[in-house]
Amino acid sequence: MLEVGIIMLIAFIGAAVASKAKQSVILGYILAGMLIGPYISVELFGYTYNGLVHDTSFIEMLSSLGLTLLMFFVGLGFSMTKLKKTKAPAIILALMDVGLGMFLGILIGFALGWPIIDTVFLAGVISMSSVAITGKALEEMQRTSSPETEYLLGTVIVESFLSMVLLTIVGGLMFKSDAGGMNMTRLIVGILAFYAFFIFLAIVVVPRVVRYFESIKSNELFVLFALGLVFLSAALAEVAGVPGIIGAFFLGMVFAETKLAERIEDRITPFRDALVAVFFIAFGMMIDLSMLYTVIPILLIAVPVTLFYEVIVLSAVSYLLGFTSKAATFIGTAMTGRSSEAIMYASVGTASPAITKGSELNPFAGAFCFIMSMVAPPLMKHSGRLTRALARITPKFFIYGGSLINRTMSKIILPSTIKLFERTRRLEALMIIYFIDLVCIMVLPFPFNILAFVLGGLIVTVIYTTLESDMYSIVRTVNFDNLGVVTRDPGHISRFISGFVSLSLVTILSLAALFAIWWVSSLIVLLVYFLIVLSMSRSVYKVTRTPAFNISVKPAKRRAPRKKQKPFQPSFNAPPSRPDPGWDFDAAPPEPLTRAPIKRTEPGWELGPPSFETDDGSEFEPPRKRSSKESAADPVESDEDKWNRL
Repeated sequence: MLEVGIIMLIAFIGAAVASKAKQSVILGYILAGMLIGPYISVELFGYTYNGLVHDTSFIEMLSSLGLTLLMFFVGLGFSMTKLKKTKAPAIILALMDVGLGMFLGILIGFALGWPIIDTVFLAGVISMSSVAITGKALEEMQRTSSPETEYLLGTVIVESFLSMVLLTIVGGLMFKSDAGGMNMTRLIVGILAFYAFFIFLAIVVVPRVVRYFESIKSNELFVLFALGLVFLSAALAEVAGVPGIIGAFFLGMVFAETKLAERIEDRITPFRDALVAVFFIAFGMMIDLSMLYTVIPILLIAVPVTLFYEVIVLSAVSYLLGFTSKAATFIGTAMTGRSSEAIMYASVGTASPAITKGSELNPFAGAFCFIMSMVAPPLMKHSGRLTRALARITPKFFIYGGSLINRTMSKIILPSTIKLFERTRRLEALMIIYFIDLVCIMVLPFPFNILAFVLGGLIVTVIYTTLESDMYSIVRTVNFDNLGVVTRDPGHISRFISGFVSLSLVTILSLAALFAIWWVSSLIVLLVYFLIVLSMSRSVYKVTRTPAFNISVKPAKRRAPRKKQKPFQPSFNAPPSRPDPGWDFDAAPPEPLTRAPIKRTEPGWELGPPSFETDDGSEFEPPRKRSSKESAADPVESDEDKWNRL
């Protein structure tokens, strides 16, 4: 009773101090557990303090109860209805986050020389994001209603499911390395029977008997019934050869879509809160403080690697899926927190009889979760500044290529009221076959995994042709004008996006095939992949973007005018004159014009002569008509003289 009272009171003090410091209560629980655990030894003023709780078997029992209830509530929050709204982005992000985290964790384990079993559990601790840290930070920042929050929570939910599936598979590693074939056969049969039972329970049994569960009016009877189901499902999982928390998680999934979920959560939450606090206190008590200095090299590698692939890589993947740059960076920073899921992997791994690094795994998990949980909220709060900083250091052509993919994939991945694109069943079937082939590459022996790799290359070729034809139809409907795209051929962009996706799929196949041969080759493959992506981005930048918007083109420099330079004067010399055709011939001069003489029969001839005034005012009198005698005496005038005189 003394130990139980101490644990509860210390849990209260740790949670209160953490809340005052605006940190996660999980950190307060772990630190408080380290201060009362059996591994602490402090000598002060001649007095040696060796902790307050020393019964480790009792601590482990309380820890298992709390962890079982915790995973039951995680499964209870796994709603298929919520997942349907965000299924495509959430599933892709969760697969990328868990897959990349496990891959990098295994690389770290191999680099440190850890055995394969210990390496897998180390990778699980590194790769599992925290639902609690993410949800608490969203509430404190009041961003629960932002558009990207729904996708973020969906990603965390899918990741929790994947962690349980991986832990079920890794459950086989809990057997000793010298276990016979019968044990492994029993494990496989037990796991298949376990999954089949819960599928039968979810599809057939629960929908038919849920109304009988609702008829239980007494809250006391209802709580006893619910707790009995939770712990019996955990016992069933242990019989099947998998960790008991897997059974509690799947039972929570079974009841998640029923009307009982709200009542179960309302009535059992006090038990969960108390026992989960005990679980984290117990985890802190099991950390050997004297081993912390041995995990410092692992922390110096794991913390920067985790921050890189969550903040940089996962944010880039989120942006390529169609999220805005700020939303993508926020999603990446929100996934950096580590708490209960990572500690769960460490607890299960430490209990495995085949593990040899259990003394280092627990201290590493505690310190790693402590550091990442402190780093996550500030990163989420300042994700906008981080976005602007990343935009400044990223090459312009690289941003341009990512913008083309972002603009196109947003029409495909993110839900929209206007359906411009429908994913074909052929493409989905090809992706399923691709993942099956990837698993075959990882599990088959030498000659067969090479054949599977070649088959995977053929599958990727078919995926490229299918994706390119589908992309072409949607690229024509997307507006890229504000990016500076001037090409009239949508095939440039569709081939670039299809080539990027196909290159990524081939890289994953290459990593799976070469890792077993020489794990260092994985780093070389990743470097080559990055260089090829840079080259593709630069190529599409030059082909599809106008030089007016091309920032890489240097501005033209105008030449300064020379001194004493005369203004421009065009020199013009008139061509020599040439006579028109025909003027070079000799022609007779024109005859003078002659007028016909005025006849006396003309009207007006017989009238008298008019009188006129001259310039000097004298009267001018035209010549009068002469008589016949005067005319005979005068010389004879010609008609021309007469006309001139007239």
